[in-house]
Amino acid sequence: MSSFNIEKDIVSLSKFRSSYKDYISSFEDAERSSLVLTQNGKAAAVLLSPREYDRLNEKHEVMNLIAVRLQEIANGDFVEDKSEMWRELEA
Repeated sequence: MSSFNIEKDIVSLSKFRSSYKDYISSFEDAERSSLVLTQNGKAAAVLLSPREYDRLNEKHEVMNLIAVRLQEIANGDFVEDKSEMWRELEA
């Protein structure tokens, strides 16, 4: 995964329209994982590669499970079987 490059990964909507095939290809070739589109000099949209979208979704699922477990611990209602927690994380 490439890191965010402010010079290459922030593009005006008009520039994107004129070269959208090249930008889409750069996602497919793993040259970039995201692209910020601007309109009138302000961020208007963010495009993510499919792998970056999947990575963020997986991260979100793990964070949600951690939040649930922390809430259970705070409520004193948690599972003492650690293997169950790991099974949920790996699922």
